[in-house]
Amino acid sequence: MNESLNFSLPFSNPVMIFALVMIVILVAPIVFKRIKIPGLVGIILSGMVIGPSVLNLLERDSTIELLGTVGLLYLMFMAGLSIDLNRFEKLRNQSIGFGILSYSFPALGAYFAGVNLFNYSVESSLLLGAIVGSHTLLAYPIVERLGITKNTAVTMSMGGTLVTDALSLGILAIIAGTVGDAQGPGYWTLFGTSIAIFLVAAVLILPRLGRWFFRNLKHETDVDFVFLMAVLFATAFLAELAGLASIIGAFIAGLLMNRLVPGNGTLMSRIQFVGNALFIPFFLISVGMLVDVEVLASVDVWIYAIAFTTLVFVGKAIGSLIVRLLKGFSNAEGLVIFGLTTPQSAATLAVTLLGYDLGFFDQTAVNAVVIMILITCLVGPWLVEKFGREVALQEEKKPYEPSQTPQRIIVPLANPETSDALMDIAFMIRDENSEEPIFPLTVAHDGKDVDAQVARGEKMLSHAVVHAAAAEIPVNPVTAIDLNIAQGIARSVNEKLASTVVIGWNGATSTKQRIFGSILDQLLQKIDEMVMVCKIHKPINTVERVVIAIPPYASLESGFNGAIRSIKLMADQIGSSVTVLAPKERMKNVERRIKRVKPELETQFISMESWMELPGWMDASIEEDDLFVLLSAREGSLSWRPGLDRLPRVVAQRFPKICFITVYPSEVEHQVKKFEEGSGLKLLNQDRIVISETGDSLEDKFIKMLSRDDTIPREKVEQLIGRLLKNSSDYSPEMMSGVVVYDAHTSIVEEQMLFVGIVKEGLQIPKTANKAHVVLMLLSPKELPVREHLKGVNTVARLVRPGESIEQLKAAQKPENVFSILMKP
Repeated sequence: MNESLNFSLPFSNPVMIFALVMIVILVAPIVFKRIKIPGLVGIILSGMVIGPSVLNLLERDSTIELLGTVGLLYLMFMAGLSIDLNRFEKLRNQSIGFGILSYSFPALGAYFAGVNLFNYSVESSLLLGAIVGSHTLLAYPIVERLGITKNTAVTMSMGGTLVTDALSLGILAIIAGTVGDAQGPGYWTLFGTSIAIFLVAAVLILPRLGRWFFRNLKHETDVDFVFLMAVLFATAFLAELAGLASIIGAFIAGLLMNRLVPGNGTLMSRIQFVGNALFIPFFLISVGMLVDVEVLASVDVWIYAIAFTTLVFVGKAIGSLIVRLLKGFSNAEGLVIFGLTTPQSAATLAVTLLGYDLGFFDQTAVNAVVIMILITCLVGPWLVEKFGREVALQEEKKPYEPSQTPQRIIVPLANPETSDALMDIAFMIRDENSEEPIFPLTVAHDGKDVDAQVARGEKMLSHAVVHAAAAEIPVNPVTAIDLNIAQGIARSVNEKLASTVVIGWNGATSTKQRIFGSILDQLLQKIDEMVMVCKIHKPINTVERVVIAIPPYASLESGFNGAIRSIKLMADQIGSSVTVLAPKERMKNVERRIKRVKPELETQFISMESWMELPGWMDASIEEDDLFVLLSAREGSLSWRPGLDRLPRVVAQRFPKICFITVYPSEVEHQVKKFEEGSGLKLLNQDRIVISETGDSLEDKFIKMLSRDDTIPREKVEQLIGRLLKNSSDYSPEMMSGVVVYDAHTSIVEEQMLFVGIVKEGLQIPKTANKAHVVLMLLSPKELPVREHLKGVNTVARLVRPGESIEQLKAAQKPENVFSILMKP
C-alpha cells in the first residue's frame, strides 16, 4: 500500500483534500438548489460540515486560509470589474452617501449597546461598530448570474462596499494606533502619507500600464488573464503594505481595470468562469469552516451572537429603507440592497481577530462574531436570490425605445488580422437581451480559384466561431460565392434580414472619386441597412474616449436612434467617456435625442459654429487613445453633404494612429423575424470516441481517432491530417481551456462526421496555453454546402460546457460515458 496515503482525520494528503473540495463545489449547489436554498449558502454549510467542528475531514490550515483569501480577493476584483463605471460615476455621491448610511446605523447601535449593555470600553465599542458596519459582497455572483449588476440599486450597493469597508478598517487602524508605541503625530503622518501615495500611484499607473499592455503586446486571452491576475494580487499586496486592507486593493484594481475588460468579451467570460467555478467557492468553504459547533451550546455566546446579528439586520435595514424611499426604488430593489449589504466576512474577521489580539474582545465575543457571520452569510444571499429575480423581471419589463429592438448583425471577414477586432465590435454593439446570433460572413469571388478562396474563408469563419464561443456569444457563420463581392454581401444581408453590417477598412482608396474603395462603395449603394465601416488597428478596449461627429440634420434621419444606440452600447462596454460634436444650430435637437437613447452615459456636448470647423477641432483636440466615430449618410439622404464623401479619406490620412469608424444609419424600418436554424445533422457517434490515459503527439492522436472509421482509406489518413493541421496553422485551435477543435471540408469523407479524443493526462499542442484533454475533429464532405459545414463547427464548438463537462469527460472510462456527457442538454 502506498505509504503516502493517510486516511486519518483530518485528511493530510493534498490530492485527497483537493478532491474533497472539488466534490463539495460540484455537489453542494446541486443538492441545496433542489431544496430552494442558494448554492452559495449550500457551499458555506458544506464547509461547516466538513470542517474541524463536525466531521473533521479538513483542517482550516494555512492552505485553506490561502485559497480562501485568494477567493475573497478575486470576488472583490470581479465586483470592481463588473461595476458599470459610467453609472457608478454618475452615482458616485449617492454611493458614498449610501455607504455612510449603511455603516453609521449599525455602528451607532453597536456603540450604544457596547457601552450600555456589554460594559465595553469606548475603544471596544467603536471596534464593535466597525465589525457590524462593514459588509462583504458575498452575493455578488448571484446578481451577476441574474444579469442585474447594472441596476442602479445594485451599482449603488457595490459602490457603498468600498465606503463601509474603508470606514471599518480605518476605525481599526485608529484604535490599533492608540495601543502600545504606535502613537503620536509621526505614526498618523506616516499612515496617511502611505495611503495617499498608494492611491495616487494606483490611479496614475494601473490604467496606463493596462492600456500599454493591451495595445503593444500581441498575446492570447490566457496571457491577458495572467496579466490581470498579476495586477490584482500585486495591488492587493501594496494596499496592505500601505496600511489598507488587501480587499480594498483588490476592489480598486478591479475598478481601475474595468474600462479595459469589456463585459461581453472573451476575457470577462474567462474571468467570471474561473472565479465562479474555483476561487470564490474556496472562499465560501473557508467561511463555513470557521464555525465551531461546540460553542453553540454556550448560552452566553448565543446572547452575544443574537445581539450582534440584530445590530447588523436592524442597522442595514434602516439604511436600505432610507435609500429606497429617497431614490424611489421598488420593494424588491430595497430588499436586494439589504441582502447585498447584510453578509459579514472579510473586514468583519479582520477587525474581530485584531481586536482579540489587542485585548479588546474575549473568546466569547469572537465565537459570537463567527456565528453572526454564518447567519448573515445565509440570510443575505437568500434574499438576493429571491428578490433579485423580481428585479430582473422588472428590468426586462422596462419600456424600450424603437432603437432598442434586437439587432441582427452581419460581420464580413476578409483579413485574419482584423477579424477578431470586428467580431469584438459586433459583441459590444449587440444588445445583451438579444436572442439573435451574430453572422460572420466570407464571400468568395466566383472564378477558377474559388475553392482556395472558400477554404481561406472557412478558416476565418472557424476561428470566428471559436472566438465567439469563448465569449459565449451565439453565431451563425455564412459563406457566399458571387461574381461580385459587394453583391455577395448584399445578398447575404437580405437573406438573413440583417439590421447591421460591421465591416473593416484599411484606410486606402482605389481612386479619389470613391469614399473607401470599390467593394464598400458598391455595398453602400446596394443596401439600406446600417453599416459600420471600421478602421481598427489596436485593441478596442484601450480606447479612453469615443468622439462622435454628427453632421447637420443627421438627427432627423430615421436611423439616427439605432446608430446612436449601437455607439452608446459600444462605449458602455469599453467604459469610455463620450464626446459629441455637432453644429451649434442643431445641438439642442441632437442633445435631446441622444439623451433619450439607452444606455444612459455621461456625455459631453461640444458645439461648432459650422460643420467646416470639424477638421480644425480634430487637429487641436483629438488624441491617439480616442475612437473617432463619424455619423455619415448615403448620397441623396437628408443629411448628406458632398464633404462627407471626402471626410473618411481625410481622417485616415491626417490621423493615421487613431481608431476610426464611419457609421451609415439605416434608411429602412426593419421587421425583425427570429432566425430559425435547420435541425442540422446528428454528428456524434460512440464508435468515433477514443479515450487514452497519456498524451501522444497530435498526429498520433489523429491517427488513432481516424482509425475508428473504416470508411476513411488508410492511405488518405496522412493527407487528411495535413489538411487539419494546415487549417489551424494561422489560429489557435483552443476553444476553451483544455478543449481544441479541428475541422476540414474534404473530398476524402462521404458524410459529415465528428471524432472525439479524450486524453486524461493532457496533450500539449502548439499555440495553445493549456494542455488539451478534449480533441474535437469535424470532417465534412466536399459536396456538403459550406454553410452546413460551418453550422457543424458551431454545433461542435458548443458541445463541451466549461468546467463541469471537462472534468466529467476526463473522468469518463468508456465511450458511452463520453457520449452521454456530450449529449446532455
